[in-house]
Amino acid sequence: MMVRRDRPRDRSQLSGVRGLLRMRIRTEGYLHVGSGLERLEIPSADRLKEELRRYGWNAAVERLTREISRGFMEMVLVNGRPCVPGSSVKGNVRSRIELSVVARNGAVRSCFVRASRPQDAFHRRAWRHRAIWGNEVLREDRGPPCDLKKGSVCLVCDLFGTAGLKGLIEFGDFVGEDVELEPVEGQFGLKLMAAKPGSQFTGTVSFTNLRPWELGLLLFGMGIRNGTVGEQVLLGRLKYVGAIGNRPIGRVRYVIDAIELSQYSEPLFDLKPGQVRSGESLSGVIVKLMEELRREMGEELRWSVKEVR
Repeated sequence: MMVRRDRPRDRSQLSGVRGLLRMRIRTEGYLHVGSGLERLEIPSADRLKEELRRYGWNAAVERLTREISRGFMEMVLVNGRPCVPGSSVKGNVRSRIELSVVARNGAVRSCFVRASRPQDAFHRRAWRHRAIWGNEVLREDRGPPCDLKKGSVCLVCDLFGTAGLKGLIEFGDFVGEDVELEPVEGQFGLKLMAAKPGSQFTGTVSFTNLRPWELGLLLFGMGIRNGTVGEQVLLGRLKYVGAIGNRPIGRVRYVIDAIELSQYSEPLFDLKPGQVRSGESLSGVIVKLMEELRREMGEELRWSVKEVR
């Protein structure tokens, strides 16, 4: 399958729609985004002193070593607060767009920036991925990802960036608001510290030099369709597992709280440079953005995919 590529737009020029999305990630199941750190459960210092006094060094070490066990995988923390890193959100939104884009006249507007071999999509462990996206998209061979050295990139790489090319969209970290972490245990000794259902993580996404329909595509990648609250989508580690310890995991909604235009932006419908749109009137802007997206990409997107059934 041929990937449609063009020269990336000039990053040094100010043009198009520029601004900021203020938004939240709202969990509707448990959520774990790992830090790579793991707690170890070890005996206390007082216990160690007592064992040394009673049994001596060699015997105490042997006894206490048996009591050391692997603890819970930690959630990412920023200044002590649970966090979903911007890189995780970017990857989540980008991959959803890549998988949603379909070919027209034999050409598709997105490469797969990171993809397994098409034949690997039919491995038994990928069955949940197939159940969501279908066999058709997973067997697509879009060739190697975009390489800026060749002078052209696909639409998605132009928006989100690729090696040697800064993206037009940047994701900040989403930091938890009074988020409580709870230990969750699953099969095979899996232990996670996870945010509870109903947790809220707030953050921002900035954009520059976009066309209105491209801003609509960004929202589409968050599961947004006709209002400020998106459909349920999957995020985080074990998102395709569905549940851990009989508890749903990885189910979230993206919520848009405001769109702020830069003073150097072109107008967005009736929203002028430097203005902010929030509340009920924000839904009207989002509806118009999705209308622009449908006009531009219509049948080139999988509109009916449901990640959570």
